[in-house]
Amino acid sequence: MRDELENKLKRRRRRIRNQILAYAVTVVIIALVIMGGYLGIKAAVKNFRNYNEKVSEAIEEAEANASAAAEQESAEVSAAVTQESTESQTENTDTESDADPIDELVEALINEMSIEQMVAGMFMVSPESLTGVSKVIQAGESTKNAITQNPVGGLVYSAASYQSDEQFSEMLANTMSFSEFPLFLAVSRECGAQDLYGVDGGKNASELTDSDSVYEEYSAIAQKLSAYGVNMNLAPVAEVVSEDGDASLQGRTFSSDASTAAPLVNAAVQSMQENGVSAVLQKFPGISDKAGAKSLEELNNSEFLVYSMAIQNGVDCIMVSHVSAEGATGEDKPSSLSEAMITDILRGSLGYDGIVMTDRLNDEAVTSKYTPAEAAVQAVQAGADILLEPQDYAEAYEGVLQAVQDGTISTERIHESIYRIYRVKYKNVLEES
Repeated sequence: MRDELENKLKRRRRRIRNQILAYAVTVVIIALVIMGGYLGIKAAVKNFRNYNEKVSEAIEEAEANASAAAEQESAEVSAAVTQESTESQTENTDTESDADPIDELVEALINEMSIEQMVAGMFMVSPESLTGVSKVIQAGESTKNAITQNPVGGLVYSAASYQSDEQFSEMLANTMSFSEFPLFLAVSRECGAQDLYGVDGGKNASELTDSDSVYEEYSAIAQKLSAYGVNMNLAPVAEVVSEDGDASLQGRTFSSDASTAAPLVNAAVQSMQENGVSAVLQKFPGISDKAGAKSLEELNNSEFLVYSMAIQNGVDCIMVSHVSAEGATGEDKPSSLSEAMITDILRGSLGYDGIVMTDRLNDEAVTSKYTPAEAAVQAVQAGADILLEPQDYAEAYEGVLQAVQDGTISTERIHESIYRIYRVKYKNVLEES
């Protein structure tokens, strides 16, 4: 009886904390809405970091209140132990609150976004394509105006934008401050000997043979990137390629054996995400003709073993390649635009519900067959959440927006993607605070 009541006490403590926590977050949200009535909700959302500070304060207060409530509950249950020690009864298990504060934040934001803002938030582009400047090394008025007019969901920086630690950090901080909504600020920095973004070179993936070594390499990378303000890294390479396979992947893959590569890829993912940098697995289901020609059963027994482990351990984002995986999907179409590959296989069969990012849509594999608008619309219809670097952002954006307005793409479909995107963005910020 005592054990049963003590377990009940534990459940009640958790329930009390969750209820108070949900209440605290709700109070913050209501405060923002009221603020929006006077200053405009856009001004409220723009102060996102202040928002998160308020959320943190509310959480601390909630925990203190929960502790006090739990002490009172403890006294009550102790009395019940004495009173009921000789009685025999059966109690139903208390229902615990499943409320997630991040869900509250995401829903509050989505409710205040226009469909135009949500569609723009699905695009990730280079700062050069957004501003029209040939090489972006600072964020000033042109960047501010570009982001204001085109509130994209993220920017991906090439190594050419890095000149020094101070310059890069200042540019990213200014860029983030110009945006009405949180941004993904991304780079592509795999482990390897080449010195990029001020990150000292290390061993290539093919030289790392144990999870601890991989974890250390990618932790060092993530800590440096995070210090700049980078919150997404288009890495690691999750493909399985033999020594005589695709030349562009030599040295960048962990192993030619999927069961060996899987824990190494997972170690890279965990080390980055534990340091506040979202990992992006490259590239599902592969980029080689061999991967494209494999049947679904063959992929399940090889490449997919790597992705499955990362999915089970919460990888934030997976990039889908443009390879035509006709052997698995039965259609001659880029995987990045294939509903069979993204929705049926990646989300359905493999159970992935994180962010799906297309490979760069300005690649010839796409531009030779589709207009920017066609590619963007088909990618969204296929189930992609982030549309990476279209050939023409304005045309791609207008294409998706028009498709929503005429009913080709439902608003619910756009909401799904924005929910996934902002859930990761908020997770990263709240974990840092």
